[in-house]
Amino acid sequence: MKLNSYLTQKREYPLFIYARKAEELRSQGVDVINLTIGDPLDNTYPAVREATIKALQSKSNSRYPASKGEPELLQAVADWAKRNHDVSLDPKKHILSCNGSKEAIFHAAMLFDWSDGGEIFIPSLSYPVYENSAALHGVTSRYLPLSEETNFLPDLDALTESDWQKCRMFWINTPHNPTTAIASLEYLQKLVDLAEKYDFLICADECYNDIHYGATPPSILDTKQSENWILFRSLSKRSHMTGYRCGAIISHNEELMAAFGRMRAPMGQGSPTFIQAGAIEAWKDDEHPKEFTKDYLLKKQTLQKALEDKGFKIFGGEASFYLWFSHPEISESTKILDLFIEQGIVITPGTAFGPDGEGYVRMVFCVTKEVCDKTAARIGKIKI
Repeated sequence: MKLNSYLTQKREYPLFIYARKAEELRSQGVDVINLTIGDPLDNTYPAVREATIKALQSKSNSRYPASKGEPELLQAVADWAKRNHDVSLDPKKHILSCNGSKEAIFHAAMLFDWSDGGEIFIPSLSYPVYENSAALHGVTSRYLPLSEETNFLPDLDALTESDWQKCRMFWINTPHNPTTAIASLEYLQKLVDLAEKYDFLICADECYNDIHYGATPPSILDTKQSENWILFRSLSKRSHMTGYRCGAIISHNEELMAAFGRMRAPMGQGSPTFIQAGAIEAWKDDEHPKEFTKDYLLKKQTLQKALEDKGFKIFGGEASFYLWFSHPEISESTKILDLFIEQGIVITPGTAFGPDGEGYVRMVFCVTKEVCDKTAARIGKIKI
């Protein structure tokens, strides 16, 4: 029995490696602070819980959910897009529900025929699912270099016409995980123009757009209307709903969305109706992400000061609940990691996201304020 060659490599999902490291230390009696996974510990938006419970209690049976999403949910997403981006979407043609954006991102490569040798362009530092999906579907990936000099975004001008002609999908994640980099509206519009010229699909992963500490980060929704982009939005971070598994897929490309819907139907990809009831409340309200962000800002300020007092250099930090940082005297990510482990703090080396992460680490702060204060005190004891 021959398995998929990617699976026979027995490569572990990168972020789980360091979460497991935290558990190993804990089993040894270490009082561990695990700051590796972006899984918010603060309360979910209360209206979501209330609507979910009400939906469960209102039914004595359980029926299959619509794989595309219930009409009320799709309308709530359309209303959200109109309120926040002044974009008009047809709920039946331009929006699909998904079980969190992760599974939709993973399956997106299945939309296309790759027999012509087309490639998926992926930033060299990125959410591992982009590469995992390409590899498991047998699609060639091209890694686009990132550095602090390029604002941790792909240099669009560095790609030649022959490069662009090979592109079929282009992943762009802004605000960027792990670096927090934010693409400008001009950058996104330039990318849309290139997508239309060379006929590739921009896959915009905007998981963190609602968590920001300054101006609202631009969205692909703010660019001109185009059939060459598809957007993945999640409620996981915005509304503290990682365990609910509900997000949205959005595109003006009606042929593409119809195909996505047909593809997903036999997979059984339908969020339970009671989860969708909660999600409707999340999409309807724009204030709770702002309140969550106020709390995150206090946590960020606490940790940022502690890090900077020790000479660490923080890049960006204007969106998401991550801190991406380096130290001028330390060139290897693992050496920074070891300093933190000595204090019982586990963070993620930049190399977990790609080789261009060498010298950097990522710390999450979607934990309680008490944990942030405790972490800051321990950072103060780091010996450099």
